[in-house]
Amino acid sequence: MVVAPLSGVAIVSGGGRGIGAAVCVRLADRFRAIGVIDLDRGPAERVATDLRAAGRVAEVRAVDVTDVAAVQEAVDSLVTAMGGLDTVVAAAGNQVGAEMADMSVAVWSSVLDVHLTGSFAMVRASLPALRRSSSPSVVLVSSVAARGIVGHANYGAAKAGIMGLTRSLARELGPEGIRVNAVAPGFIDTRMTRDGAGHRGLSWEEFAGPAAAASALGRIGQPEEVASVVDFLASPDSSYMTGQIVYVTGGI
Repeated sequence: MVVAPLSGVAIVSGGGRGIGAAVCVRLADRFRAIGVIDLDRGPAERVATDLRAAGRVAEVRAVDVTDVAAVQEAVDSLVTAMGGLDTVVAAAGNQVGAEMADMSVAVWSSVLDVHLTGSFAMVRASLPALRRSSSPSVVLVSSVAARGIVGHANYGAAKAGIMGLTRSLARELGPEGIRVNAVAPGFIDTRMTRDGAGHRGLSWEEFAGPAAAASALGRIGQPEEVASVVDFLASPDSSYMTGQIVYVTGGI
């Protein structure tokens, strides 16, 4: 059997940690080049170093995804450096909450801006290059929290917005052959999730235990389990899928 050489280029926002980092590693099984965008350069560089050690081209850009102009500049430079673009994964996220009566406009906006404006900025900046790809795809990251989450109405609203954005872009870009899908993770073991335990004054076991018990599988998820679904949605194996929200929740 002749093994075809790796081809294709992907860009992942929020690629320095958690689900985004796991996505970078998983996509490196198929893509020759990965662009890692993250607010913090250090974690992104560590991911890129691992990718290069595996023989991949890896480029890093430290970008605040709420800065639309900066995202455009970063994506343009990555496309030039890596010679194209086939897949975009918008995985940058944050979680700052409060009950509605105590939620400031700044806290509300900070979460909406990262998740919704950040996803908008990534997709819009990538469109010219995606239109030149023979197999273009976009994967956004929603959450089971779109169904409702106490004390984080901004996060739930942002993740519900991602679902609407996914379906809207799928219809808008489908005639050009650009597929747009989303994953909606449940309770996943990431730094952001662990920070949530600390903010509530709980141990990790106290915080994760009820989520594990609520899962049909009796456990919480790992970033790699979400990354594998992202990889599927970015691959030719899902060539007739667009506008879909795929839940990765362990049955919650």
